[in-house]
Amino acid sequence: MADFTNNAGNPLAGRVTGNRDLLTSTHLMKWAAQGKIFEAGQGLQTLAMDSQGETTLTPDDVKATYALVAPTGDSPLIIPIMLRVCWETEGAAATDHQLIFTKKASDCVVDLALTGRPSVSIQNMNKGKSHSPLASALYGVTSTFLLTVSALVDADNVMYDFTAHVDNNVVAPLTGTSQQVQWNFLANGAPHILAAGAAMIFYISTAGGDSSIHPYMQWAEVTEEDLV
Repeated sequence: MADFTNNAGNPLAGRVTGNRDLLTSTHLMKWAAQGKIFEAGQGLQTLAMDSQGETTLTPDDVKATYALVAPTGDSPLIIPIMLRVCWETEGAAATDHQLIFTKKASDCVVDLALTGRPSVSIQNMNKGKSHSPLASALYGVTSTFLLTVSALVDADNVMYDFTAHVDNNVVAPLTGTSQQVQWNFLANGAPHILAAGAAMIFYISTAGGDSSIHPYMQWAEVTEEDLV
């Protein structure tokens, strides 16, 4: 009989260290202890982050709202863990949002580049660690909240999610609706691994004025050895 089995009772190899000590913690717990998981978002008194005042429900590929961008090299590997977006206003009209993942920067038809500013608060999930992430969590610059993206073609990216929000859901929410949306990337299929300038980009488009949001995001920065 195997020493280790999964929940279905099938034999499973135990994970051990180089000293043959059994590893019982999850990858996330281990990475957090090592200071390899980061979080980004806004502080308690930070103003909500604006969309870009789109007047159509068709998003402009060069006008994003929030993004996670891998550094230009092949390491570290950036693994999005979760993203939560909480609406404060909805632009007084129906609102769509879309979430995409791109190829690495040099594989896009036009080399991918994003221009914005870092999130207001970026922290190591292990509060005993002080080192900063190499990935960029970006939102718009100045009062226009303009986060610009180089032109994308459809082959440069894959849409991960599309959601249409009910008009006036923030002002007068309907029963069963929510003012926030959350993605748990490691719970739905294989993880996305961003490297070499690849990005996860969040778009909001509103058939009216600006929408405003408070985002929160977690990601890991690891090596290939951390994944086995």
